[in-house]
Amino acid sequence: MYVVPDLGTGGAERHVTTLMPRLDPAQFTCSVVCIGAEGALFGDLVNAGIPAVALRRTKWQALAALAGLVREMRRRRPDVVLVRGYNAEMLGRIAAILAGVPHRVVWVHNCGDVGGDMRVRRLADRLLDRRTDAYFGVARAQARYLVENRGYPARKIRIIHNGVDPAGYQPADEQRARALLGIDPERPVVGIVAALRPEKDHALLLQAARRLVDEFPDLTVLVVGDGPMRSRIEQAAAELGLADHVLLVGARSDVPDILPALTVFTLCSYTIECFPMALLEAMASGRPAVCTDVGGVGEMLDDGITGYLVPPHDPVALADRLAELLRDRQLCQRMGGAARARVHREFGLDASVDAAARELTAVAGVAPRPGDRSGSLPERRPSGGPIRLTVVLDLTFVGGVEMLLRNLFRHFDPAVLRPRLVCLREAGPLADDFRAAGFEVETLDRTGRFDLRTLPRLVASLRADRTDAVLVAHHHRASLALGRLAAMIARVPVNIVAAHDMDLMSVGGRVLPRWAVRTLGVSDALVLLTASQGEYLRSQEGVGRHVWESVREVVIPNGIELPDCPGPAERERAREALGVTADDVVVGVVGRLSPQKAHHILFEAIARCLPDMPSLRLVVIGDGKLGPKLHSLAEQLGIGHRTTFLGTRRDVPLLLPGLDVSCLSSVHEGVPIALIEAMAAGVPIVASDCGAVRDIVDDGEQGYLVPIGDVDRFADRLRLLAGDPDLRARLGKAGRARAEREFNIKRTARAYEELLTELVLRA
Repeated sequence: MYVVPDLGTGGAERHVTTLMPRLDPAQFTCSVVCIGAEGALFGDLVNAGIPAVALRRTKWQALAALAGLVREMRRRRPDVVLVRGYNAEMLGRIAAILAGVPHRVVWVHNCGDVGGDMRVRRLADRLLDRRTDAYFGVARAQARYLVENRGYPARKIRIIHNGVDPAGYQPADEQRARALLGIDPERPVVGIVAALRPEKDHALLLQAARRLVDEFPDLTVLVVGDGPMRSRIEQAAAELGLADHVLLVGARSDVPDILPALTVFTLCSYTIECFPMALLEAMASGRPAVCTDVGGVGEMLDDGITGYLVPPHDPVALADRLAELLRDRQLCQRMGGAARARVHREFGLDASVDAAARELTAVAGVAPRPGDRSGSLPERRPSGGPIRLTVVLDLTFVGGVEMLLRNLFRHFDPAVLRPRLVCLREAGPLADDFRAAGFEVETLDRTGRFDLRTLPRLVASLRADRTDAVLVAHHHRASLALGRLAAMIARVPVNIVAAHDMDLMSVGGRVLPRWAVRTLGVSDALVLLTASQGEYLRSQEGVGRHVWESVREVVIPNGIELPDCPGPAERERAREALGVTADDVVVGVVGRLSPQKAHHILFEAIARCLPDMPSLRLVVIGDGKLGPKLHSLAEQLGIGHRTTFLGTRRDVPLLLPGLDVSCLSSVHEGVPIALIEAMAAGVPIVASDCGAVRDIVDDGEQGYLVPIGDVDRFADRLRLLAGDPDLRARLGKAGRARAEREFNIKRTARAYEELLTELVLRA
């Protein structure tokens, strides 16, 4: 178990998200606990299938954080607890002792301390040293700091260099990287990737840049990162006359994709740089570097071979070395090639993970055991047989949650879970799909809001089935109330709430009614689609505000049954089924005809595009109460002759390859299945930037995000895609790759199986 303050965007945080998923599951069962908030990289762990939880405790809530850590350790029963960061190092080790964890390791990623009184920290380290097995570092340059400043015994120190996978970095993608950033292909670019904090000394880079612009008037200084110094950096750039040369792009999740845009990489810290991941990534991208000679940078950068080392606080030396590289393109290429070769040779991710695995097994006192499945799920039930899961809905209608449940049922391992469906009111249109797949569907014939027969019928059904766990969805209000109440009366061991929406405050609604929030404490887990959804529920709807409203939050991303990547034959068949011609540019929307989906925004955007692009064709898939109004609106806007309403279709995945663009103009969403299915079909997206849509679509990568209700922007993006087949192909390919990587229904099913197994066994 790795205990950290949070998983923000720093190098130490990226180390956690690259190491834990790559440790051999035959040797290691991994988990991560954040004492504070999740942080931007938390989703990377979730997507990789690593159990992770955020306690969301502040430094003023140390006792609550300690209690939460003890609880998680007793639940996970780790053999080794790793801790990194001041509060994690202290609280994590104390919690491990209280929870009876056999081994404790501190992993240090810094070479010095910035401010603060270190007396309390040194005292805590001295008291906890006897219960600490080892201290891991990431650079040889740390050894003196760890021994002299931190007081750690030299015999307990182990150095494990960071590593990156060179295959994830493509040096030749310069043109694409510059296009992502809007930088002219011919301009020289000096770039830095670092948090905007004082010790990173961005001011030194600006002083050096001031000396460079006279010789290189078209120089761009790219600053990647965010932090408290941003306004000062912007002010300094303006005062130095560099406002037109400095491009601040904030924190980016696509750093490997934009590093090829650089001519030269730089880091200019004056202290505590240890073994910076940003420099490793730049080297893997084949970029030469000019960096201040601090911490472990000298172990990474071979001066005069892969770049240059300069003293800290010396803008003249920094400018001179940068100018030397900017003048000589061949020198840049030679040093960049040497840097990438050194990463391959000495700092590969596999080597780093292997070294970590060796040290961890040595700490735990065990030898490698090939073929051991210690990372697999535990025995499911003490009494044998699969866990009996009852999903309680009001009815099944053709919506994202119901479609997800149908696919989940099909992909659950029958040896692990035996799911069934109970509908309070009526079976609904999807019931036959569940039955055809061999799953029980029971209806209780609820006749109205105050039908007093429903609760006892549901209790009797749960008892007769001997249900182990009840799952209810947030948007079925009756099941949200009656399902959990019946579970308690019937003494069902586990009940879970699944939330699949957010941003409802913007339209005067809520994901969870107030009464549901106030009673969340009676549930065992709240399943979310993304970490951002949890942030919304806590900040806007008050989830977790009080102890009795607190519940364990578990992120399980949506998933779909991934079809084979469609080719020309599938596209031709789909377009024939859609009734469109080869010359049509087909824009499609899949969703209920309801106010939430705001189809009128898309209709108006199509109307604005059609005069200039008469080949546009709109296909509307779905049905609902707004159907007649939308038919009338299409005629009023003059797009009726270019609009086809297909109603509800069961063959949507077969139709999607016939689209050129898939749209969603909703005012609120969770993680819409319709967009994931379109991405899997290789279709680019134009969607409202609402809910968690931006967690699945990166603007400019798999498609485009537009502000909610912005018809002009919607129309602009449609024109852009309609007129550029190559752009559609590139975005569609990126969408397919992301769907394959993150949204496979098999991964979603396994995550539910693991959660339910753990909760039922614990109960």
